[in-house]
Amino acid sequence: MLGLTATLLAALLDAPAPGTLDPTTGAPQDIQPRATPPTVEPRPSPGVNFGQSPTSVTPPATRPPSPADPTAPRTPLMRPRPDAGPAPSPGTGPSEQVQPTSPAPDPSTLYPLSFAAEELSLSDVLKSALEGNIDLRNSAIDIAITEKQVTAALGAYDVFFLAGTTASKAVTPQRGSAAAFTVGNQSFSGNFGFERKLESGGTLNFTVTATRSTILQPINFFNAAAGTRQLNSYIISPSLTLTHPLLRNAGVRVNRADIDRARIARTQMEANQLQMAQTAIHDIILAYWDVLFASRDLENKRRSAATTSEQHRRVKAEVAAGRKSQLDLDTIYQSLVARENEVVLAENTLLDRSLTLRQFMGQDFAKRKVLGVLPQTDPQALAPREIDLEAEIKKAYAANPQLRSLEIGIASRRIDELVAANARLPVLDFRFQFAPQGRSVDLNAVAETGVPAQRASWPQAFSNFFTATDVAKVNFNTGPFADFNISGSLNFNFDIQGRTPKANHERVVLEIRKAEFNLQKSQQQISIAVIRSVNAMRTASARLTITSEAVRLAESNLRAEEARFRVGRSTSYDVLFRQDELALAQFNALSAQIDFLRATVELQTLTGQLLPSYGLELSGAAAPRQASTPTGGSYR
Repeated sequence: MLGLTATLLAALLDAPAPGTLDPTTGAPQDIQPRATPPTVEPRPSPGVNFGQSPTSVTPPATRPPSPADPTAPRTPLMRPRPDAGPAPSPGTGPSEQVQPTSPAPDPSTLYPLSFAAEELSLSDVLKSALEGNIDLRNSAIDIAITEKQVTAALGAYDVFFLAGTTASKAVTPQRGSAAAFTVGNQSFSGNFGFERKLESGGTLNFTVTATRSTILQPINFFNAAAGTRQLNSYIISPSLTLTHPLLRNAGVRVNRADIDRARIARTQMEANQLQMAQTAIHDIILAYWDVLFASRDLENKRRSAATTSEQHRRVKAEVAAGRKSQLDLDTIYQSLVARENEVVLAENTLLDRSLTLRQFMGQDFAKRKVLGVLPQTDPQALAPREIDLEAEIKKAYAANPQLRSLEIGIASRRIDELVAANARLPVLDFRFQFAPQGRSVDLNAVAETGVPAQRASWPQAFSNFFTATDVAKVNFNTGPFADFNISGSLNFNFDIQGRTPKANHERVVLEIRKAEFNLQKSQQQISIAVIRSVNAMRTASARLTITSEAVRLAESNLRAEEARFRVGRSTSYDVLFRQDELALAQFNALSAQIDFLRATVELQTLTGQLLPSYGLELSGAAAPRQASTPTGGSYR
């Protein structure tokens, strides 16, 4: 009896109060007071009035939603739905079934950009950057300057034309009892020739001199008053002179050191230009991928907010139909506001990344109205490949601009080392000259022998140069080259202590050793960077597969959860949780794709394949040299 009384008392305590049951269905009604969520006044989407542009995306005008519209948005960013039906008539209750509506509007229409943007492909960005990059233009001028330096260095071995004239007159009358062989003379000579410096260090000179002279000779050497006679002479004298060092400054490589330095300087400028271009293109491509990431992340956040907005609309209709409580609607509204906040932040990130990209492109912002960038190059399908780490490191050693620049610097120092070593040798120079001549001199008549007088002339002087004859028959040599002058000399100079050339040579050797250590350190750093880039590509490739599967499962789970929610077997929290899972999976998938693209760019930069991979070529750049020593051979 006591147990039955307790059971009845418990049943009475759990029974609903009178008036709390639905008279139609008999189900208990919820009459607890609910706090009405604050009404947020709608406002237009924040934007900058940049004017209308044919390639820009500007936010359309907004209108405040009707408070009586059950599907009107309740957040500041959302646009009113164009398919929203009219408000229910007063006194008409909601139907039991939620009426089907047209598809939800596009997320980009629901959440338009607040700034003007234009569509740009990666090829357009790279082309604009290369054409407007001032540093690349300056580097092209530097290469042209080094070309002129090479030409100037080669000019040291040009053939030079030499010419000159000389005129003189002297009067020396007899004084006292001195014997006077001549009392005056006058001459006029002209010369021309060619001279060239030899690559081995010497100089070769060929000069032709023609001289006409007149001598006043006394008849009596001891008595000039007895009278004078005039003798004219014509001389043609070619000379060949060779000057050559035998020890110091001797050798082709030593004397062509300036040419090799100029050519290496040109190669250095080409390497600097390539490195500068790769750095610029590297930064631009990474900035473009950052813009792509921001754009696609904004799309994902728009889609997430639009999905939550659609769920809010449906739940609001369910609340109006009495199937859901106001708490469910408030929960979804809270999530919707949070997602729209993420949309605003993503939109700001897109603008920031766009400005960074335009800065790398060298654009001016003073009068620019379109600031945003909408990437058109979107590699949706990425094809990871097998990477041979050892082969990639070899490519980096062979083509990396930084390593190439260091190798060129070592080659230049080896030239300095060769010149410094040669400077430690003593000076031993050799000079040789051979100067034949053809002469024609006036011949006075000799009555005793019957020799007639004969005047000198240029034709006779030229004839005597090959077949000299003597009418008086007193000369011992009358054949070809009867007159000649041949001479030779050696000049020796030696620094006994030799401290200056020795110190200079040892200093250059130490500089080479230091440069080689720097090259080894850079190779080590490049190897580590290649390994990290390859590993980043492998990791990103694995993440691409994992995250794509995660997105597929998250989408499937969200659809299943929404279906469960529609039949009352799930709650709003479960649906929001699935939406968060999908948003996180999409973010991870996007991060994996961008990380793969960034790692690919890093590897292409390290191996020197960045410009060819994107079909770029520096205008005016010559083909890379295969050797760092233009004259061939090794300097050490």
